[in-house]
Amino acid sequence: MADYGHTLMSDFFAAGGSFVRREFHQPLELAALPEKAVINCPGYGARALWGDESIVPVRGQIGWLIAQPEVKYGFYYRDVGVLSRRDGIDVQALEGGDMKGYANANETPDRAESERAVATIAPLFGRRGGAALAAPTSAWSE
Repeated sequence: MADYGHTLMSDFFAAGGSFVRREFHQPLELAALPEKAVINCPGYGARALWGDESIVPVRGQIGWLIAQPEVKYGFYYRDVGVLSRRDGIDVQALEGGDMKGYANANETPDRAESERAVATIAPLFGRRGGAALAAPTSAWSE
């Protein structure tokens, strides 16, 4: 995703695009813009801007570990999901399943939650002489 996002941004700027950060309080304000094309991506803010109550917040708390290019796997263990990416390894507590955070608009980072998730998976790698995530023998699930 990081490479794709970079490509999209590069193409956008190369074609003369620009970013202008503005705050809108009602849709009519968008119509007053002089641009012929506007990319409107307010995320959860669309709920208030467009009065769309069908938009539901989903809180996610992801802890990032240092990228390790040799790590090319993901796993789920004791309600913690781990996924290697080019730009880092994400570790996420998922107690209660994938719906964790549904309808929760809290945007406050919770470092303790990420630390607990990392502590949950740490014993899996401690048995390997401390080699943190580097050399899997298999994907675990429990």
